[in-house]
Formats: sequence, structure tokens, C-alpha cells
Amino acid sequence: MLKWLLGALLCLLVVCSAILGGGWFWIDQKDFAALATQKLEKATGRTVTIGSLRIRAGRWITIDAKDLHLANIPGGSRPDMVSVGALHVRIRVTSLLHGPIETRDVTIDHFSGLFERTPDRTPNWRFKPQKTSDHAETEHSGSDKPDLSWFPGLRNATIKDSDVTYRSAKGSSYQVGMQHVTFQSDNDASPLIMTFQGAYNGTPLTLDATMQPLKVLRRAPEPYGAKAHITSGDLVIDFDGTLTDALNFDGVNGNIALSTPTASPVFELAGLSGTHPAVPLALKGTFSHTGDNWHLTNASGSFQNSKIKSGTFDLNEGSNGKPDIIATDLNLGRVDLNDLNKALSSGKSSGSTDIPLIAPANPDPVLHVKLTADEILYNALTFSKLRLEASQTPGRIDVSTLALGYLGAGLQANGHMEDQGGHSRVTANIALSHGDIDRLRRTAGLAPVPVKGALSIRIIASANNVRTLNEATRKADLVAAVSMEKGEIAREIVEAASMDLRLLFRHAKGTTPITCMLGVLEMHQGIGKVVPLRLKTSTGVLAAKADFDLNRRWLDLVFASRPFSTSFFALDIPIRVSGRFDSPNLSIAKWSKKGRDLLADSNELTVLPAALRSFASSNACVRPTQ
Repeated sequence: MLKWLLGALLCLLVVCSAILGGGWFWIDQKDFAALATQKLEKATGRTVTIGSLRIRAGRWITIDAKDLHLANIPGGSRPDMVSVGALHVRIRVTSLLHGPIETRDVTIDHFSGLFERTPDRTPNWRFKPQKTSDHAETEHSGSDKPDLSWFPGLRNATIKDSDVTYRSAKGSSYQVGMQHVTFQSDNDASPLIMTFQGAYNGTPLTLDATMQPLKVLRRAPEPYGAKAHITSGDLVIDFDGTLTDALNFDGVNGNIALSTPTASPVFELAGLSGTHPAVPLALKGTFSHTGDNWHLTNASGSFQNSKIKSGTFDLNEGSNGKPDIIATDLNLGRVDLNDLNKALSSGKSSGSTDIPLIAPANPDPVLHVKLTADEILYNALTFSKLRLEASQTPGRIDVSTLALGYLGAGLQANGHMEDQGGHSRVTANIALSHGDIDRLRRTAGLAPVPVKGALSIRIIASANNVRTLNEATRKADLVAAVSMEKGEIAREIVEAASMDLRLLFRHAKGTTPITCMLGVLEMHQGIGKVVPLRLKTSTGVLAAKADFDLNRRWLDLVFASRPFSTSFFALDIPIRVSGRFDSPNLSIAKWSKKGRDLLADSNELTVLPAALRSFASSNACVRPTQ
């Protein structure tokens, strides 16, 4: 925007310089508005009006212009592209002969510039017909070499009560308000100092910058050094680096540091109005910008109470109506989602933490995320070693990798969500390995079980018309296979399950190894069944079926030994366990109709989905008991 501003003003100065060649004697009394208007209209192809334009001769030529208007293109959102209330500038005469132009005492009042694309993407800052038939702007190429050899000397310049607005083809506007802006340099070999007091999209902003001398700027695309300190409310940004095209803020490379105790200015600068949560944010890294790419690497910092150990952020601006694309690769430390949720809700949230599951039909920006974290706290759950890879397309989000540790077990998943008109359909494949039975049952609130070992679980899950993770968990339909290859069970349980008469004369001690265990689970919105559930040991084979309700934390389980597998003394009477997870009741299964029905189904064959068959096929318990 600075380039466009300077370009418009320099165009006026060039016209004035041409006028000076016509003579010196009558200049002081002449109003050159009409002549300048004619020259500018010919140069731009636009309608131009100038209220007055006067020139005073001398060693430093003084130019005063008032009420200047440059028309917008047809289809623009307002009549004027540029308007200037008043312009005052002094130009060294000798600089007109050998250049670059040297100026001082520059004052610009009430400048207003609108730089926009019409709905057909025609840019209003192009003043000559384009070669292409649709007048589309040629895309910026990183190989373009800016020519800044013309850049004027600025001994002192002030811009007051002005604004520059960029308006996209989609109608989004970004306005820089310039309440008071100054440029100062002793000569072209001394540093250029800039101060800025104004606003971005209505959010107050101040900037202090120290830049290399103008003679270095004119050698573009050689790197041009600049240091800037920016503040907006409690937001502080510091930049120290170089630019190869300073007027376009292009070819940028340098160190940047950002900090804010509330993040409120960040929301406001992003155009998100209203009340925002107070989230402390600190970020630093190496920033670069070339063409349509904005990049932050070697990033580190923190947000809320979570640490960013390292990471990269990459933004590619969309062209020709396409959305922006943001790719991130972050390595985090401990992330407390409960604490973050409380902060984001301004401390008003008293419910559980939840994660939205929304797949926008037309996302802008489009996100591609890689994320690792040492530890994740989510409600009462604590996960370790998170690894996540996800990408976004219109109406869909794919999670190609989700891996984390939970209670010593390894959890891996993949899946996707699809847009359903503001809600989502979610499908997932989940695998858990090395899940310790005792740790898992204590977390689930189950009573102690006389089985030790590690479980492997495969799950296929889906949920329709959901908006959050917790809702998807409650409404999920799933089928799962649970397997254990190595473990042990209390010997007295096997003998008790078979009603071994020897228990009348002795108490079985110790454990017996589990040869295999296999269970198949089906669940709809928290209500489901486990059938079959088979367990083989050297002293007997058990078969079982269970109905359960996670919402009520209730189960009904029947199990029995198979006569072919037990000793001569076994009566093989089936047992029923029924009631709440933490305090179930024990009875003989055949004493109730429910128990007899469960018993009849306990050896039922279940057809597994193809994705689970290979997992279960290697388990010896996949074959039904006799």
C-alpha cells in the first residue's frame, strides 16, 4: 500500500516537474490545476479533478495542491480510487536534473486510497489495458526484480488523518488508518526513521521503525535492513530483518517476537469483533514472506499454560478465488485442554471440555496440521506422546494419523468427518495395544477382576449428525474385537465357574495361564453387547455373553465352562453377574429367564467386518467352543 501511495504522489510530482520546464517567470501567479489534470488523465486513463495546484519557484520548489481526486474503475465500490485533501512538498531544484528527487517538508492531509479488485478480479491499480482478455492481474513471481532507483529522498514527511483500504474480490476490506505518520532522514546515507500512529481495521496500532539509508533501498533487490517495534493494546511485536522489496513488504526475512497477556488485540486485528477470552500468548521465530507465501520457522513460545517447543507455520495466499492454505507442524509440551477451554469460555464454563467436529463446506483457510505433544489433559483423561496428522478439503477433514499413549497402552486411529449441513458424520478405525486389564477396569470404575494380562482391541466406529467429540462418543455405533494372547486367571475362578466338586475339600490357589481370549463387541449410543466372549486355559474353557449400558454404568454377564474342557468333578453350572459396574450381584444363570437367554447366546457366532477379521483370525479363540 505504501508503494501505491508513493506512486500516486510521485505521478503528481512528475507532472509538476514537467510544468516547471515551461518557464519560471509567471509560475508564482499561475494555477496549474487544469494542466496537471490533463497530464494525469492522459497518463492514467482515468478522470482526474484538482481543486488548485500552485508552484513557487526557488532553490527549493514549493508545490501546494488541494482537493485532488482520481476516479475508480467501472464497477468499483466507490467513485474515487484516490483522494487527497491537501499536499505540500518542497523539491530541491538540482535534484530534478540528476535525480533522484530530493524532498523535504512533505505534508499530506486527508489522503484516502482504495485499492480493490472488482468481482471479476480486475485490479483498480492498473492504469493501462492488460494484454489478457479478462484483464486479470499477472501473478507475482518471485523472480521479479523491483526497481526502486527512482525512490525520492525524504528529509522529513508527514501523513495526517489519512487511510488506505484494500478490498478483495470477495468483498472483504482491510483498512489502515494513518492518524499521524512521519518519515525522517538527515540525508540519503543516514538511517530512515518512521513512526506510525493509526489503526488496522479500527484497532489502534503504533509502529516505530529504523531502516537502512535510502541509498540502500534504491539498490533493490539487495536486502534492505529494518527494525520495527509494533504495539496494539497489550500486544507487542518486534521485527529485526531485511526486505528485498520494501514497498511491497516482499522478500522479507528476519526474527520476529510476539507477546500478549490477553490475545485480545490479536482477535481484533484478525477482524473478530466482540468480547474475547484472555489467553496469554508468546511466540518467536524466523519470519519470511515471498510472493504469496508467509512462513514462520524455528517457532517457540507458549499459549495459556501450554508450551510450544518448536514448530513451523506456512501460509499460501489463495489466488483466483481459491482459499488460503495454512500448514502447521508443531511440537508441544504439556497441553491442558481443560485449562484452555476454561480460558476460551472466559472462565464461565462449568461443564466438560469438548472439541468441535465441524467440516466446513467451503473452508477458508484450508488447514493441514501435523502436531506432536508430550502430554494432553482432556477432562479426566491424561494422554501421552500425541502424534496427529490431519488435512482439510471442502466438506471433509481426514485424520490420517492419531497416535497416543493411555494408561501404558498404545492407541492408534485414523478416520474422517464429512459435512452434514452444519453437523458431521464421523467414521474412525481405532487400535489399542498392550492395554493392562487392571488399569483399564479401574479407570472404567469396574469392580476387581481375577484376570491379569494385556489386551489388544480393534474398533470400527461411526456417528451421524454430531457437532462435538463428546457428542460423537455418546452417539457412536461401533463394533470391536478384543483379544488377549498372554495372561493369567485365578485358578479358583475357573474351578468355580465349572462348579468343581473338589472345592468342597480344598481351596484352589494360584493362577493358570490364559491360552487365548477373544471378545466381539457391538454398541449403539452406549448400549451394547459382547458376544461371543471366549477364554481358554489349560484347566478349562469359558464362554460368556454380556449386555451393558455405559449410560447407566450397568451390565448383565453370564459365563460357563464347557464340559469337554473341564475335569470329571466339574458340574459346569453357568454363573450370572448382574448390576452396576462397581457392585454387581452374583447368581446361577439358569435361575432366571434373562440368564437362560444370555446363556443360549453365549456361544453365538458373530460375523466380523472385513477390517476386523484379520485381527481376530490369528486368535485361537476365534473357533467356537463345543
